[in-house]
Amino acid sequence: MRDDPFFKDTPRKALDMEGESIEFPIRYYDFRMISGTFTAKTKKLKELLPHPNFKPIEIFPGTGMIIIVAFEYNDTSIGSYNEIGLAVPVKFPPKFIFPGLSAISMMRKNCFSVYIHHLPVTTEIARKGGVHFYNYPKFMSEITFQDQDDKIEVTLRESDELIMKMNAEKLPLNRSAQIEFHTYSIKNNIVMHTLVEGMAPRYGLKMMGHQAKLKLGNHKISQEIAELNLSKNSLSGQHAEGMMSKLYSPDRHWDVNTLAAISG
Repeated sequence: MRDDPFFKDTPRKALDMEGESIEFPIRYYDFRMISGTFTAKTKKLKELLPHPNFKPIEIFPGTGMIIIVAFEYNDTSIGSYNEIGLAVPVKFPPKFIFPGLSAISMMRKNCFSVYIHHLPVTTEIARKGGVHFYNYPKFMSEITFQDQDDKIEVTLRESDELIMKMNAEKLPLNRSAQIEFHTYSIKNNIVMHTLVEGMAPRYGLKMMGHQAKLKLGNHKISQEIAELNLSKNSLSGQHAEGMMSKLYSPDRHWDVNTLAAISG
C-alpha cells in the first residue's frame, strides 16, 4: 500500500534524533487495529492526567472513558512492530462541555482527542522516537495477536510478566473510514499537540454493547488498571484491517499552566 493515493503529495521533512535522521510524517502503510472503550469514574481518570488543565471527556456526568487500542503494524517507514495504547479522551485547552455530547461526537466522527497514559511497543526505534519527539510514555514489551474465530486476543507482557489480555470481538468490516487522533503529550510543562491521520478501507465500529473484556496480571500497570474499576465490558469498539496512517511531528505548543500558545 506504499503507492496508495493516501500518501501521495504528503510534504516530508527530516528531523534529527541524536544524530539519526527520521523522516516525517512517519508512514504506516498496512496495519490492523482493534480497540475497546471502557468507562471509569472521572475522579479516577483525573489521577492519571499530568495536570488539572487536561479535562476528561465524560460520557455521563461523573463518568469518563479509557480507550485501549492495539496496533499490529505490518509495514511502516520505521519497520514493522506492535503497539498498545491506554489513552484517556480529554479536552485541551480546557473548556466546558456537556457530558455525553463530545463523547458521542468523537465516536461518530472518528476524531479522538486523547492523553496517552501508557504506550508499550516492540521495537527500540519505535520506543526511542516516541520518547524523543513526543515524550510519549513508551516502553519495550511483548505484544502478540491471536485470532480466535470471531474474536481477537491481544496479550501484553513486560519481561514475560503478564500486564493484560484484551479479548475483543471482530466487527463486520463493511465500510471505509477516515480516522483522526489528536494527542496531547507534555514535557517540561509544555503541552504538545500531534496529529495522526488515518484511512481504513475495511472498518467496523460498534457504538454500544461492544464485547471487549480484559484479563489483568500482577504487573504494576495491571494493578493500576484494576484500581480504575473499569466497566466489565467495553462501551464501544473499533476494528480495522489494511489500515494506513500518517504520524506527524508536534505542531502546536502551550504552557500547561498559563495556556499561552508557544511558537516554534
